[in-house]
Amino acid sequence: MQNLHVNNLVRSATFFQHAGISIIFVFMPIIARGVTDSIFEIGLLVASFSFAQILSEIYFGRHSDKKGTRLKFIRIGFIGCAVAFGLHYFATDLTMFFLVRIAAGIASGIMIPAMIAYTYEANVDKKRAATVISFHALGWLAGIAAAGFANDLKLIFLISAASFVIGFLFTIKLPNPVQEKR
Repeated sequence: MQNLHVNNLVRSATFFQHAGISIIFVFMPIIARGVTDSIFEIGLLVASFSFAQILSEIYFGRHSDKKGTRLKFIRIGFIGCAVAFGLHYFATDLTMFFLVRIAAGIASGIMIPAMIAYTYEANVDKKRAATVISFHALGWLAGIAAAGFANDLKLIFLISAASFVIGFLFTIKLPNPVQEKR
C-alpha cells in the first residue's frame, strides 16, 4: 500500500513537471517570432533549452548517482523550473529569452535523471515504474491543451511556473530513502 502511495505521488509530480515544460515548449517558436524575424535565431532559441537540458542531465544525473540523494535534486529542479519558467514572463528581447531558456533547460535537467532513478528505485518489484513514466506523455498532453485554453502567450508562463510549484508540493510527501553512493 505504501508503495502505491509513493507511485501516485511520483506520477502526480511527473505529470506537473511535463505539463510545465510542454505548455511553453510547443509555442516557443511563435513566441520567439515576436522578438526576432530570423528563422536561424528562432531555431537556436528553441534548441538552447534542449542543449542546456542535455548537458545538465549528464552532469546532475551523475552527481545524483554519486551523492545518492535523489529527492534533493528533484526538489531543487522543481524550484529552479518554477523560477526559470516564470521568468519567461518578463523576457522581452532575444537575449533575455536565451538566458531564461538556458536557465529552464538547466533546471529541468537537474530533476529529470533523479526523477527517473527515484521512480525505478522506489518500486521494489520494478513493475510499476513504466506506469509512472507514462505520466510524462499525459503531462505533455495537459500542458499543450492548457496553452490552447489559456489562449495568451504571456499567461502560459505563469501557468507553467504554477505547474512546477504544484509538482514540488507533491514531492514534499515523498519518502527520502538514501540510495547507495556510487
